Amino acid sequence: MNNAGALYIEAADHHLVMAALASFMARSGFVPSAHAPSAISGRIMIAEKHRRHFFVLPAHNGWVTIWEDPRYFADRELAQTLARELGTRAVWIEVSGNGVGWARGVYQHDTTIEEHYEATETMFYGEYGTIHFAYDVERAPDDLIAELGLPYDELHYEAVVAGELPAEAGQPVYLVFERG
Repeated sequence: MNNAGALYIEAADHHLVMAALASFMARSGFVPSAHAPSAISGRIMIAEKHRRHFFVLPAHNGWVTIWEDPRYFADRELAQTLARELGTRAVWIEVSGNGVGWARGVYQHDTTIEEHYEATETMFYGEYGTIHFAYDVERAPDDLIAELGLPYDELHYEAVVAGELPAEAGQPVYLVFERG
């Protein structure tokens, strides 16, 4: 995984995950919208987005994958909320281009099993906001990914838009929300 973020929810039914995601977005002041997957908002930092695009993939190896546009980040609070509300395990992961700077969280129900990140206010691709990458030379993202059996570690939101998702992944479900 490089220059990408993802959420992984341990679940068999991606429809339950989608319903919990939609509920989270509604509580956050977003409503469903009808924009195409390529009609991105142009914002990178999650807190600043007025439109949020997601692909939710059917379970593979017991994990439902969620990718958000753009591919750089994933929503830590969403991972925690899904773990708690679905009574399952969720993984939040963000990996910078070098693979040494990365952030992660593993949540089981309402318990944090593991977290490693540093919230830093900075410029990132022209936007000011919070990034979570922390240097970790002791553990690589690939180690966590392999340990948990997380699928599609080399893919991301833009890969789905470009048609790069393997056929065995099934049909991803596209969800988009705008701030109400």
